[in-house]
Amino acid sequence: MRPLFGSFFLLALLLSAKVFGQELIPNGGFETYRTCPWKDNLLEEAAPWYNPNLATPDVYHRCSSETQAQMELPPRTGQGLSRLLMDLNWAEYLATPLKEPLRAGETYHFEMYMASTRPSQYPSGSFGAIFTNQPITSKQKGLLAFPTRPQVIDVSPRRFTQRLRWEEIAGCFTATGNERYATIGNFYELPQLLGDYYLFVDNVSLKPVRLNLGRDTTLCGRRATHLLDATTPGGTDYRWNTGSTSPTLRVTKPGKYWVTVKTFCKELRDTITVDYRLSFSLGRDTTICDTKTLPLRVDAPGTFRWQDGSEQNTFNVKQSGQYWVRATDGSCSAADTVAVRYMAPPQLDLGADQSLCGAEVYTIRPTHAQGTFRWLDSLATPDRTVTTSGVFRASVTNDCATLMDEVTVDYSGCPCQVYAPDAFSPNADGNNDIFEPFACGDITFTALTIYNRWGEIVFFTDKAPFRWDGTYRGERSPTAIYTWHLDYALRQGDQPPLRKVKQSRLTLIGF
Repeated sequence: MRPLFGSFFLLALLLSAKVFGQELIPNGGFETYRTCPWKDNLLEEAAPWYNPNLATPDVYHRCSSETQAQMELPPRTGQGLSRLLMDLNWAEYLATPLKEPLRAGETYHFEMYMASTRPSQYPSGSFGAIFTNQPITSKQKGLLAFPTRPQVIDVSPRRFTQRLRWEEIAGCFTATGNERYATIGNFYELPQLLGDYYLFVDNVSLKPVRLNLGRDTTLCGRRATHLLDATTPGGTDYRWNTGSTSPTLRVTKPGKYWVTVKTFCKELRDTITVDYRLSFSLGRDTTICDTKTLPLRVDAPGTFRWQDGSEQNTFNVKQSGQYWVRATDGSCSAADTVAVRYMAPPQLDLGADQSLCGAEVYTIRPTHAQGTFRWLDSLATPDRTVTTSGVFRASVTNDCATLMDEVTVDYSGCPCQVYAPDAFSPNADGNNDIFEPFACGDITFTALTIYNRWGEIVFFTDKAPFRWDGTYRGERSPTAIYTWHLDYALRQGDQPPLRKVKQSRLTLIGF
């Protein structure tokens, strides 16, 4: 037998994770019963638990309203719990056969949860569990006589710091072999004075400390996954070769996987190899341009069946649709699907190059299809009116390609000049009511000045619109001859702009 280490129990209080594995204690939560225990002293109703001496241990269950008050606190889990009394010359125990004999040399993890009615009277170092080949019985009501030291003894110096609070008592031991019975209770010390001291017991558990990831395995198809479970009784630290620290690991690709598990009992390690059969893919959903074909291929052994019933390992896609194949190799079968879309290439025509004169304007009306249209230098709508020389570029884009086109507009084929009326009549009749010069798009006006016949400035602007309504300081100007002076810039082609001036006479016809 392995002696119990006292420092373990301080750490055991911190262990809150549920212990998994093969459970050897039957009815450890006192949940099942032969007849609902309706009064004290009916431990045997929670079979296969039994009373090993002449004392009277209790079992309570919520099936009986008559014993609800005796429970004093809710069960830790479920509906049932047990209660033991320690008193002067009085010791109560719980005993049960195990589900199977213990194996020699194997490590086991034992735990149970207890709650005290009088924490200060708890006899430290006396309570625990013993596992024996034969049942231990006595015709007395005091401490049982044990053939050997109990495998689990609670030696925590600070047990039960609060009244009626569930606390864990746990420990590890190595079996000598063929232990078939568990006995739980007080082993070394009873209260020295007459009085009633109760301990409630729940969730009694005994599990072998084993780590087994299972046999090496082979999965069918690349989408298959495999859950590796390294959960170990008393496990406190899990380290996978992938870096994960969870008790479980979801495998999604072939490889060798191993884990190291630290428990309060010992450190364990296991390895498993996961292979994949029929791990193939038809590829992502895709778009094919124009009249090309898409060859699909399955690089895997076995037999094949495509959506059209063909049985080769290749298939040539020639039109839009959903394409699937199922591959079978022995008992392994896997399938994959790909969506294929055919798309025509983009189309774009901006029209012929244009040579314009004077103040002509031109609207480019693109012809486009099979994609998204955009001007490369503007957010304008497809139809675009231009008044200046330049090269105008656009594109049409779809999933297949981007097509570009350009059109050149040139005002240099004839002189680009400034035009202006030589008379106007601002009489609000809707005809020649303002004076406004105009020109082709290669000319940019920068300032307009109007002089009277004495050379005085009666109007000036250096911002658009460059027009005069025939007034001076809010008053109508008299009928007379005036002079207009226009500053402008001329840009044609890639040459830098030329600064120019034009002036001429203007007749204002009276109101």
